[in-house]
Amino acid sequence: MIDEIKLITLLKEKKLSGEELAKIFGTSRVAVWKKITKLKTLGYEIHSDKEGYKIIKSPDKPLPTEILPALETNFIGKNYHYFEEIDSTNNYAKSKDLPNGSVILAENQTAGKGRKGRKWISSKYKGLYFSIVLKPNLEVTHLSKFSLLFPYSTFKTLKEFTNQDLKIKWPNDIYLNGKKLAGFLIESSIENNLITKLIVGIGINVNQNTFDFPEDLNYIVTSLKLEEGKEFSRSEILLKLLYNIEKDYTDFIKTCYINMKDIEENLLWLGEKVSVYEDGRMVLSGIVKGLNSDGSLILQVDKETEEIIYVGDLSIRY
Repeated sequence: MIDEIKLITLLKEKKLSGEELAKIFGTSRVAVWKKITKLKTLGYEIHSDKEGYKIIKSPDKPLPTEILPALETNFIGKNYHYFEEIDSTNNYAKSKDLPNGSVILAENQTAGKGRKGRKWISSKYKGLYFSIVLKPNLEVTHLSKFSLLFPYSTFKTLKEFTNQDLKIKWPNDIYLNGKKLAGFLIESSIENNLITKLIVGIGINVNQNTFDFPEDLNYIVTSLKLEEGKEFSRSEILLKLLYNIEKDYTDFIKTCYINMKDIEENLLWLGEKVSVYEDGRMVLSGIVKGLNSDGSLILQVDKETEEIIYVGDLSIRY
């Protein structure tokens, strides 16, 4: 059996003949040719001549053969599932008993979900749409601030790719230049007041063009490419993000601490008047004052009154 990761590593380093590869893997030249053909269908550009094969370009796809050898994590992503298409990575994660740190990524989700059952639009080969399975066994009292960890880790990662106006929209979106760039759907299992399982769904718009979004959403959503005017390596972003999430997650499990002050300073609409919606109905409006240590939002509703918000959607619609 030919190990694809080893084969790709060898062919990135030097040109090897079918005969040489057959000896290395203890198989036939026909089996080597079939594997080379498969790599081409995955998007690898492979130069071949009478002297052998050589990979000259890898696809911009976060394939297991690209991600697993480059992972710098201890456990997140080590069990990695890649799909060309799936209904929802969160659904897949819920339907399987996957080990801690498993990552499920899909190029397209036919039933991708956002918060409140909203549909998440996934443009094939343009964004990053994945879920992480975590088993923290953490007291449920930490859930609100724990949930902020993932937007915060993503915010810090994306800051490495843009110097423009990147903000965290409470409780779980990332905005760039006033438009939505990334969203999160976090689903938890709780037993005996412990968070036993967390499925963190993350969607990031990376290389989309305006025509990749419905026309009525162009004024509220964006991508890194649209704002920066260039394409980005999705694999590079994913690898850095998984590393940062693991680091922040591991620290939080040990200390239950998150830098709430830094999150607060980078909040979208900090100091501005917003409305809070629940189930499509406006329930409150006021000025965003900041965050409490538990991750809840502080809203100044009048000169003397502050309200603490634990759930809801923020909008600057009045």
